[in-house]
Amino acid sequence: MVRSTSSFAVPAVLALVAAACSAAGTPGTEGKAGADGAPGTPAEAPPRDAAINLVEPRVGLVARRLEVTIATDGNVDLAKAKVDFGDGIKVLGVQQQGAALVARIEIGANAKLGKRDVVVEAGGQTLTAKHGFVVAVHLDAKIGAGKAEQGGLVRLDISNRDTIQFDTKNFTLFPLVGQKDASLIGLAYQSFTATDGSVVFLGDPRAKTGALGFLGFNDPNDEQSPSFLTAQDAITVSARTPTALTANTSTNAAFEKELETGFYSIDLAPAAKEGLLVDAWAQVPDDSTMAPLLLAYPESGSAADLLAQGSYEQGIPFLGIPGSEARVAYPVTEASKGYFVLLDGELAHGPTTKTVLDYTAVRAQIVAEKPADHATGATAQNIGSLPLATNAIPARLITGELKTAEEVDVYSFDGFSASNATDILVSVVSDSDVLVHVDFVPTFDSDQLVEISRGGKAGMGVTADVVGQKRFIKVVSVPDSGKPTGKYTLGIKRIAPVVVQP
Repeated sequence: MVRSTSSFAVPAVLALVAAACSAAGTPGTEGKAGADGAPGTPAEAPPRDAAINLVEPRVGLVARRLEVTIATDGNVDLAKAKVDFGDGIKVLGVQQQGAALVARIEIGANAKLGKRDVVVEAGGQTLTAKHGFVVAVHLDAKIGAGKAEQGGLVRLDISNRDTIQFDTKNFTLFPLVGQKDASLIGLAYQSFTATDGSVVFLGDPRAKTGALGFLGFNDPNDEQSPSFLTAQDAITVSARTPTALTANTSTNAAFEKELETGFYSIDLAPAAKEGLLVDAWAQVPDDSTMAPLLLAYPESGSAADLLAQGSYEQGIPFLGIPGSEARVAYPVTEASKGYFVLLDGELAHGPTTKTVLDYTAVRAQIVAEKPADHATGATAQNIGSLPLATNAIPARLITGELKTAEEVDVYSFDGFSASNATDILVSVVSDSDVLVHVDFVPTFDSDQLVEISRGGKAGMGVTADVVGQKRFIKVVSVPDSGKPTGKYTLGIKRIAPVVVQP
């Protein structure tokens, strides 16, 4: 997320961490079969703990009356339920509707702004939805530039006419959608004052369409933070048909209009028992001033599942350091659809804001991790020779798993030239926090070591002018990671020299 008055840097907020999955228990020992018994009565499932699973709407304006639905699950008697939203909110009545309650409330003109706990007293139980409701003041919002659409950029101009002013350093605006819904992601906060500002949003490829409102907080990490609510239909998100890309065919893109983007799709269908290694890059022509940012999404089309982001490196021409293309790569093991969104990393536009997009999806043989120890270069699992780029199946995918935070998995390839430089592309996709090292020595300590981290769920790297008959790849968990264990897939292929611009 970037705050500025003009330029825009590549947003780190797009490297979203996937929600952690609950761990399964270990299977017990299988017992011996016993004699058949008489038929019994069906077993009853143990009662679930009662809980609040929905508060809708979850935000209300000061000096307003509204109805709020509070849905519950589990075993609870709601017949004589009492509901409390905290000081400044009067509960005018409560009506039971099945496993839900409908509370009519009045929010006082002087009610404290911010997040509230919603408490239900029912059947001798106390149910609490922590921060389940928000009291806000009104926020004016209108589209200033761009389009509110799937895969598009839109600038929302907002105005606050309340006595409570914006926190210009920490104010954050969120779309009013479910946590798992594809929607809009805030990229840049521009020209903020105590009363006005603009937020640039990027639409997910499969963003939920229709009317959309926004909820803002002066500090989203402070539960007492003042909050601001736009109209529920501040904007209308529209569907957009992506341009279908063809592998090995260049696509020219120009962004002459403000906040213009390129939106593309690919259909991936690996052959039986094979995978694909997807590689996409946006190059900058000699007459272009663009700094492309390329985002890769899986079939869900949601930033929560963002695969990778590739940004253009400007280089330092007077020091002889050239720029390089924006590039993403990731392995695929099953048929799926993918999306790319292409934009200028500085939100620039004009006749010289142009790029050339290419992608390949080469066939790959899938190799599974073996159970034998392969934690060092000396004991590495050898995958054999990596085929030439002209081979019918030039890539290799390795499926593995880090089962402990301390585990180290090392793989090796041989058959490279001992005298001529041969470079490879290595990519990784995983829900866990993995770090990949690539080197031509088994000790992983040469000055040509490549380190790969994820920029989403995937990450990639390429070697540069490496000479040597072997390549070693090490997979470890990121130190002090919140999710150090899990499955991963590596994708490896030989490449031509990295494309650079003078």
